[in-house]
Amino acid sequence: MYELFGGCEGKQISEWIVKQGFGRKTFTTRYVFDSPQIVADIANAWRYIKEKSIEKPVKPDEILQQLTTSRLKTEKLRLFSPWGPRYNSLYSPVNRTSPLVQKTDPEMDTLREIKTILAEFRARGYVVDFLLMPADVYGTEINRLPRQFVGDYFESLEDAARKEIPDLTLKPWSSIREENSSRYEELKAAIERNFDYERSEYLKAVRVAKVFNPGMPEESARRYCIERTIEAIIISEVYDPIKMGLVRKEKDALDGPLKRVYIVQERAPWLR
Repeated sequence: MYELFGGCEGKQISEWIVKQGFGRKTFTTRYVFDSPQIVADIANAWRYIKEKSIEKPVKPDEILQQLTTSRLKTEKLRLFSPWGPRYNSLYSPVNRTSPLVQKTDPEMDTLREIKTILAEFRARGYVVDFLLMPADVYGTEINRLPRQFVGDYFESLEDAARKEIPDLTLKPWSSIREENSSRYEELKAAIERNFDYERSEYLKAVRVAKVFNPGMPEESARRYCIERTIEAIIISEVYDPIKMGLVRKEKDALDGPLKRVYIVQERAPWLR
């Protein structure tokens, strides 16, 4: 099992599979599975994640268990990626002033890579449910980008994404937030009441906000930290996905309960 999973996770997940009733353990401590091919698919999916990872997964035990459960029970494997607005239209030396996603833009490289990743999981027998979430609120409410520009960009991104990944689910954070407004307000009140202005994530956010929102960096950073914290909790509660990060791991420090993998090479196309 060590060789099959490429690490010590083999014994751990084998024990779990037996406990779920999909195999048995012999007196010689061998594992006999009802569906050896399915176990091989799970192992191959896990090895694929490990080999492709740019940075180590977060909550690897939970990720592996989700890979196992969804494959054994033929349930959907939920994957999730948030996608930021095109900040480079205002701040990048490239200065792409159009909100439209063109065929040669970095966004297309990222979408094609995601398409390839999803196909790798499907080839291993998974029923993949991919949620792409435009992070519209961070552009319009927190960093004060023009609403028309942000809206046009995500509309163009949706057109491009559906051509590459026709069966994806695309829902902006503003819509998810509205659908879960009661929970959002409950979490917001609690986090605002106990907000830590000395927390390193806040101090880092202030430095970033001085570039994107120089008029009110402290307030912008505070709102960003609160919004990100709430988003992670609600996404985890509603969808329980594995997040495919599209930014550096350090930028996901507010992701709290989310399981995360970093296997997309073409990251943060909205900043390039």
